[in-house]
Amino acid sequence: MNSFKVSVIIPVYNTELYIKQTVESIQKQTLYDIEIIIINDGSTDNSLSLLLELSKQDHRIKIFSQENQGLSISRNTGLEKASGEFVYFMDSDDLLEKDALEICYQKCIAEKLDFVFFDAESFYAENTCPRNYQYQRNLQISDNVWQGTELLKIQDQTGNFRTSACLSFSSSSFLKKNNIRFYPHIIHEDELYTALLYLNATRVKYIQRTFFKRRVRKNSITTRPFSMKNIQGYFTVANELKNYTYLQAEVREIIHNHLSKMLNAAIRNAFRLPAKQRLYIAKCALIDYSKYVNCKTICVLLFKSLLKR
Repeated sequence: MNSFKVSVIIPVYNTELYIKQTVESIQKQTLYDIEIIIINDGSTDNSLSLLLELSKQDHRIKIFSQENQGLSISRNTGLEKASGEFVYFMDSDDLLEKDALEICYQKCIAEKLDFVFFDAESFYAENTCPRNYQYQRNLQISDNVWQGTELLKIQDQTGNFRTSACLSFSSSSFLKKNNIRFYPHIIHEDELYTALLYLNATRVKYIQRTFFKRRVRKNSITTRPFSMKNIQGYFTVANELKNYTYLQAEVREIIHNHLSKMLNAAIRNAFRLPAKQRLYIAKCALIDYSKYVNCKTICVLLFKSLLKR
């Protein structure tokens, strides 16, 4: 039997300025019966010392240290350690409303859901220039239990799909049954993980609350300049979802539309990269992703930087 109602998994890498506040926002949840699994991913700052101090005060905190392997492997390690009925992924510099886990848990239990999802809002660390990161949805849907594919289609059509793994709360048995994990050694791993949630789920609900508070700060994965690593991550996600269509033909059109949205947006963001890299991306788009990437996107990629001079 599971020992806890919820396992909260928090990968940590060099966030000593924020980790105490983040963990405390989980400790103060109105749902007490949780375990807090912290994966110290080879931090070289004071993060681990702060975490050890917190663990002395709360038996629910479990710390596991490993060599630096990245966010995906850290989350997967957390899943292996988790014993809760449900799983929630928390980032180590963000905050969560104190009733979030309780409301999500009660909703999932009452309606036998595979997962629920909710919204977020940004706040800014000191000396960080405000940017418009859109985490809230404008979803006008009924308060029903939905098929995951239905909700993926609606969100893509209305521009409301949000990728962060921190915006979903999932059944452990659902994740295990469908072997849903994080793809290692890429960025934008949430793009694949979240899409797979929707593609596999038969009972999903949207909670129209802003539970998650995303801290925007310098030198985070979110705020770093767009690079080839971003494109490589998106291409890996696209390849994995293309492969998924061979196994699940009935969702081929939904995945096609989803990949079109994702790849066109990603490739347009690459227009500031050096010319050689842009030519490589254009070649990949034309050869491997021509079903998804349109001509306008290729033109933006190749020529927008020239027009801005």
